[in-house]
Amino acid sequence: MKSFLPILFFICCCLQSSLAQQGIYIPAGGKVAISGTLPVTFWQNTLNDGLLGSAPGSNLYFLGKQWTNGTGAVLTDESAGGFTGTGGMFRFAGNTGRQTLYGGYNMAANSGGSFPNLMIDNAAGVELGDLQDASVRNNLHFQNGHFFLNGWNLSAGNITGYSDRRFVVTGTAIAGGYLYLRGNALTFPIGTDENNYAPASLQNQGATETFRARVFDNVYQYAVSGNAMPDTFIYKTWNIGRMSGRNGTPLSLSFQHMNTAESATYMASRANSFVNHFENNAWEEQITTTSTGDLSTSTMQQAATKHAVQLDAGANEYFAKATRKSIEGTKLLILRFEADRLNPGSVGLLWTTWYEVNNLRFEIERRLENETTFKKVGEVASKGTAINELRALDYNTLDLNGFRGWSYYRLKAVLRDGTILYSEIRPVPPQRDVLVFPNPNYGKFKVRVNGYLSNMGMQLTNTWGQVLRQFNIEYEADIDVTGLPAATYFLVIYHRETGVIIHKSKVVVLK
Repeated sequence: MKSFLPILFFICCCLQSSLAQQGIYIPAGGKVAISGTLPVTFWQNTLNDGLLGSAPGSNLYFLGKQWTNGTGAVLTDESAGGFTGTGGMFRFAGNTGRQTLYGGYNMAANSGGSFPNLMIDNAAGVELGDLQDASVRNNLHFQNGHFFLNGWNLSAGNITGYSDRRFVVTGTAIAGGYLYLRGNALTFPIGTDENNYAPASLQNQGATETFRARVFDNVYQYAVSGNAMPDTFIYKTWNIGRMSGRNGTPLSLSFQHMNTAESATYMASRANSFVNHFENNAWEEQITTTSTGDLSTSTMQQAATKHAVQLDAGANEYFAKATRKSIEGTKLLILRFEADRLNPGSVGLLWTTWYEVNNLRFEIERRLENETTFKKVGEVASKGTAINELRALDYNTLDLNGFRGWSYYRLKAVLRDGTILYSEIRPVPPQRDVLVFPNPNYGKFKVRVNGYLSNMGMQLTNTWGQVLRQFNIEYEADIDVTGLPAATYFLVIYHRETGVIIHKSKVVVLK
């Protein structure tokens, strides 16, 4: 990579100056390298048919809608061969909807373009384009948003930053893409959709191997066919593969689900739950260890349960969870509890109970992210007309909450005999938005930021990424750039402490 010119973003654009509106193009035989600590930004759709190198510590922000690695694309690092070094970070950080990645990799042939490092930093997520897999040689990091496989495959050397809000989405259907990892202690941060995190992990005592995993909704009689199983199951099936096949070396496998994914029957009998393994054309119960779900690199926002088993797995194994019914002694069963921000000043709460025994009332408790304890903010009387209500009862209420950070809610059920029961905790994010007005303008405009607590910095750049003006902003700022010529500029707002970009938009200045 030493033979390349550093930071050739301008040259890359000039390669297709006549096609500027179509995006950035690195032609076959073209060589572009990213080096240094200053970030480089690709604002437009990018097609790489050539060689794009990166050095350790370099950062490329991709803000376009579609990145395509062509059949001849090469993304090298600083090593002699170009593929065994550290390389730079390719940060997909769009803010105008989901971005699409045509990775240019073929998992079956184990060949094609591969990123040295990739960061997902788009709240709407990144999805794979049709007919192409993707590969990340070193680190895949989740900063914000999800990675949607869209029916294709993803290979990664290591994954960091994942949680129940940031993970790989393998899809709800039986058939779909896999996440491939290689190693002896692996966590697969996967889920069926954005709201259903269902990761798996494994410990391998033998030689280092490649494994794959995906999870899909529902549990079927014959794993991928037949009738759907009854409500004693979690509606998730994990498909795990040891690519070398069974070799007599047991694996320690763990499967985690969000407690909100449990059916009413399963929830009431969670203590009797276990893992089923599909073998000999039937589901067979395994010796199982149960614990609180902890497959996350940060604090889980919702409660989860993890089940662990040991067995010799092959290239295509299916696992599900079940329980034995046992609801004797249960006094209250909450089928669902949801808390969602309706607008910047209010949060809506709704819940459904399946049965209530001697219940008196529900108290709504809330904790803000800068508080350490829950406080009562509301109360709703039980709708039960009998001591034992064996039917579904729906509740809803509103909490006036304009807090600019995260809020956490739970229900406190107060029974007539003094018994206190608590629901699971539901996190509610602030309503985050950035307003720039008027836009277009004549050099004077206002910027208003909602939902962010930390101090922020703001930059106004031209289309080449050059910083023309820099400001600090807490909540609102009046901006005067009447000294700049009429043009389209880019407004970038970021956390001053971390440098993480939280907003990007165009500002049109008229004369």
